[in-house]
Amino acid sequence: MDLSFSELKDLVFNASLGSNLPAGVCEDLSFAVTFLVARSLPGGKHFLNSLKCKRHPPVLPEKKGLNLIFNDARAVFEGVSAIDFLVSEVCENVILKNIDSPMLLVGLASNYSSQSFSFYNNKGIYAELFNAELHWENENYLNSNDVEIRLEHSEPGAPLAKRTRMLLDNNIFKELTSLASRMLVPESELSRATGAGAGNIDND
Repeated sequence: MDLSFSELKDLVFNASLGSNLPAGVCEDLSFAVTFLVARSLPGGKHFLNSLKCKRHPPVLPEKKGLNLIFNDARAVFEGVSAIDFLVSEVCENVILKNIDSPMLLVGLASNYSSQSFSFYNNKGIYAELFNAELHWENENYLNSNDVEIRLEHSEPGAPLAKRTRMLLDNNIFKELTSLASRMLVPESELSRATGAGAGNIDND
């Protein structure tokens, strides 16, 4: 599926709302996924997988020295909080153990375009954000792992190229569209009578 930036952003926002996430988080995710897809990374797939995470209460972090540690972290919950804590200088580093999507973390951090981030796993740096550009180390990327995020940057190579059109797998598009449809209010006799949609007036 070939989408514009705004079409994909709106789709992700509405799918997040349809998944009962807070509006502020929906906004963060809409920019995060679009940022990844614009750089030819499978942000849509990782976002969809993250929406299927367990909906237990938020995991409270543990402070150890200069680190803030989140156990059994989920990108759409603890990931958002962890990056907020880091940018707010509550800690120097955040560690997310058993994170469900290291890739989505990168997209979420991209919302802070004035900051520089380095993302580490047990193989080293797998991504860096510098000057609002993404530097990706594919050979170091692991789909599921413990991730440490630091407010720093090294001397990265060339950033990933940015696309002007967003390419999304057709099956992922259908699933996100289905989630987005949950936010639509079913029509009722009351809504028709009080002016929602065309109503009874146009039908007379």
